[in-house]
Formats: sequence, structure tokens, C-alpha cells
Amino acid sequence: MKPARTFAKVSRRFYRPEQSHCSVCQKRLRRAVTLTERTVITLDKVIKLVHAGYRCPDTHCAGYQRTYRSVKADALALPWFTYGLDIVLLVGRLRLREHQTVDEIHQELLKRLAPLGVKIARREVLYLFEAYCTLLRASSEAKDDMEWLVQVEKHGGIIVSVDGIQEDEGQRDGLCGARRAHRAGAFRRECHVIGDSGDEGPARPSSGVGGEGAGHDQRCPRK
Repeated sequence: MKPARTFAKVSRRFYRPEQSHCSVCQKRLRRAVTLTERTVITLDKVIKLVHAGYRCPDTHCAGYQRTYRSVKADALALPWFTYGLDIVLLVGRLRLREHQTVDEIHQELLKRLAPLGVKIARREVLYLFEAYCTLLRASSEAKDDMEWLVQVEKHGGIIVSVDGIQEDEGQRDGLCGARRAHRAGAFRRECHVIGDSGDEGPARPSSGVGGEGAGHDQRCPRK
């Protein structure tokens, strides 16, 4: 079994919903479940967080089964990602705006994370760039999806996460899709990966994140 990572400096935080009362009956919410207990690495610190979900205590309330989350906790990192969203955005900016290569981005991240005692592998840079492309495509195309916009208005917002499906035999791993969690079924979009040889091709579906992808082309292509 692979040993758990240890960090010299860890900041511990407890997150509860910013909303303290039920939106239906206005009764004070109570802690009902631990949604997440994980470590998130940001550019500033390593955070050991506990994210608690709250619910209305009135079993007769129409909103009794609704779980309230912390917006701040969800904004720290994508689901199942150790590296924070700020690092994902930095990788995307360095790649697409500054036109840096994967190796240059890798060295920049090593330098920025060194004060925290954190090291990041080159392969992780590829995963983070693919995640950035996925989010970029999902956000840029959402404005044209009227059915989706109606659902966003109805539910008062969205939760965007990164999802994957089982890879086909003989295909390499790759990051696949952005799931719009509130819609029925999984809504997935491809994010192309630029190979080290410069060849362009779609990311292969997988059961998680993976894939030796981006090379020296600075584009995040659209299909």
C-alpha cells in the first residue's frame, strides 16, 4: 500500500454552510453529515479540511432532505483533487497565456510550492491542465444551452465537477468531461490533449484522471 503523504505545515479548517437557516421553514440548520474530510494543497498553504453538511431538523419540512454545503469549501478544489483550484487556474494561465511548456510549468510549480515542503510530479501538471481545459469548455458553451440555464435558475446555481468513465482496452488514461451535476444523467464533454510529439487528439476516457498528455502546443482546442 502506498504510504499517505505527510506535510510539515498543515492548516486545519472546519467548514459549515454560509446559510444558517432553512430556506423553506427558516428553522436553524443542524449538522447532519461529514461531506468531505481531505487534504487540499493551495499556493499559500496545505489545508486539512472537514466539510460538514447541514440539514433542516424538522422532518415535516419540505426541505428536510436538502443538504446545505459550504461555498468556500467547494471553491478550494475540484472533487477528488488534492491540488487546489488556484493551482489549476495558474497552470492554465501559464500554458495558454504565457505559452510555457509543461516542463517550464512544472519548474514554476516546484518553486512556488517549495516553501510549503510540497513536491509535484510532471504528470500532475498534465492532469491539472486537462482539468483546466474541461472547465474552460464547460463555461464557454454553457451560455448557449437554454435547457441548462433554465435548470440553473430553478435550482439557484450549479456544482461543476470532473468525472470519468472506464477506458477502452489498449487506450491510455485521460481526463474526460465536465459533469453538470444537477442535470439528469452525466453531461460529459471532451477536452483534447496535445501529445508530446505535437500530435493533437481527444482525451481518452478513463475511470479517473491520468494520461501523459500535453506537450508544446499552447492551444486548448475545441472539437
